[in-house]
Amino acid sequence: MKSRTVIVPLKLPRLSDTAAAQCVALLHELVGAIEHHYAKQIHRQRKRECEIERNRQASAPTLLDHPF
Repeated sequence: MKSRTVIVPLKLPRLSDTAAAQCVALLHELVGAIEHHYAKQIHRQRKRECEIERNRQASAPTLLDHPF
């Protein structure tokens, strides 16, 4: 089955300013912990993506490659 991305609207509850700030701080901490835990894997993946992009750019035809 072909996968597809679906964006589901998210209705968040109203929070006080303090609660909203605490919620965002918690999310930042959570993302930081996840990034720290998976840092080596993230680095390997980003390195692979850069190598793929470099290879793609190196093999892409340039204006000098065309006979006209």
